[in-house]
Amino acid sequence: EFPSAALSEKCNHLPTTCLRCLKASSVGGLRSCNECGQSLRSSDLVRFNAAVTHCDRQCAAFFDLDTLKQREVEAKLNAESGFFLGPQAGEVEVTVLDGRRCKLSLSHQMRLREVKDLIRLQLQVPTGQQRLLFRGRDLTKTDEPDPRWGSLGVPFGEALQLVIVMYETGPASAPSVRSLKFDLTWTAIPTRLRHGKITTHHLNGSCLVLDRNGRWLQAVDFQQRSYPGILHGGHSSIRSPKQSLTVDTAALPGDVRYLFFTLSGFAPGGVTLAVFQDPSVHLRDGVTKAPLQSYTASSGGRNEEALVLCCAAKDPTDGRWTVQRVGAPSSGNKSDYDP
Repeated sequence: EFPSAALSEKCNHLPTTCLRCLKASSVGGLRSCNECGQSLRSSDLVRFNAAVTHCDRQCAAFFDLDTLKQREVEAKLNAESGFFLGPQAGEVEVTVLDGRRCKLSLSHQMRLREVKDLIRLQLQVPTGQQRLLFRGRDLTKTDEPDPRWGSLGVPFGEALQLVIVMYETGPASAPSVRSLKFDLTWTAIPTRLRHGKITTHHLNGSCLVLDRNGRWLQAVDFQQRSYPGILHGGHSSIRSPKQSLTVDTAALPGDVRYLFFTLSGFAPGGVTLAVFQDPSVHLRDGVTKAPLQSYTASSGGRNEEALVLCCAAKDPTDGRWTVQRVGAPSSGNKSDYDP
């Protein structure tokens, strides 16, 4: 149980220490905030004492953190000694954002490269494009180039998320491709209208710009064609069913963290993805136009209005941008971009 507010009215942070821990640290008298050092007034102490009076539960959050830390230490010791506690073999499930999933039969002694090769065989994802996440931790980023599975601290019976990387720009300090062109394409199925005329529908290719907290900043499409660092190439045509967006990662505002590239209908109740085939993204060097990577998402029988094709995310530690596949259906359209 945590305080409903910081200890002092002058504190400018959220409370992150539970009431039980605060009560224990206040033995002998509490004179200042244990987190920022702000001096406490008599009215602050009265409010604090009233709050801890009702604190009769253990701090589960910190208990969980301590337990997790202990498990990580045990896993590291086990890895260094070559001995692994618990079952020596079992299953884990691998899930992908586009809905695909598979189960892998593994042992503690297997190497990470062997696990990635099993994923390649079952999900047809090249090993070089795989990023395996467990509870937000990237299992492919370790000090050892090819660790044993038992050293990664993933219990059998758990689920992993597979992120499929299309391209990485490299750290901001290193020379690499900084300008990326996203060609969003599709194949339209001719549709006969009520009066007998045959027409071909189009989709709207957009880039949805979000900050580090996932807050909406801007949508760039064939009408709102520009944003600092992003330029839309204009509407599609019958002969050219595609829309393109070029992103200069070096020119993006500092608060931009995520870019989502989507194909969608134009209005509520309009056409759905069911009348289109082969929604694809072709990633190119924005300067030389050389192809970098591409993929086609599944579109069979979908009645949704939109499809998120891929996402570009910025690493705040070194400034690199990683483009990953998504291929997930979504609600929303040109008239309603609400994420």
